[in-house]
Amino acid sequence: MKKLDITEINAGVLIAKPQAVTVQIKYNGEDAEFDTFIKPYSYDTAVAKLRAFGENKEALAGILAASICDAEGNLQFTEAQVRQNFSQDLTDALWFKIVEVNSLGKTQNLNPKRNSSVKSQSRRVKASKKSKTLHTQKLKSGQPTSENTEASTSAEE
Repeated sequence: MKKLDITEINAGVLIAKPQAVTVQIKYNGEDAEFDTFIKPYSYDTAVAKLRAFGENKEALAGILAASICDAEGNLQFTEAQVRQNFSQDLTDALWFKIVEVNSLGKTQNLNPKRNSSVKSQSRRVKASKKSKTLHTQKLKSGQPTSENTEASTSAEE
């Protein structure tokens, strides 16, 4: 395990470098894109979140303003500029890029795993011809009642 010392921390070794991104949006009904840099979450981002919380404001403008920068990490927008000049499409596209940069290379699984309780067609055919199912109904008084019913499967038909 690497051991860090105070000198390295003071030198900023833990601060991630801005990452170049291409942001794709719609502009006047056409596809458009622009290049910018996203500064990974830092102390500035935490301050923006806390300030928004303290002022009972949403934090998104502060996070965007604390993240969009040039190649050297110089911030490009103020919170006021974000609130006044950013469309919903731009905000959404930039937020997606910020999340992407801050996921640290982790990718989300877009293909969710199948539920392990789902049975294949071959297992359903082998299943019993009838299965008992417990149904819960409410009486007019609002009290639940249970009743067993038999349900036929496709193997019976």
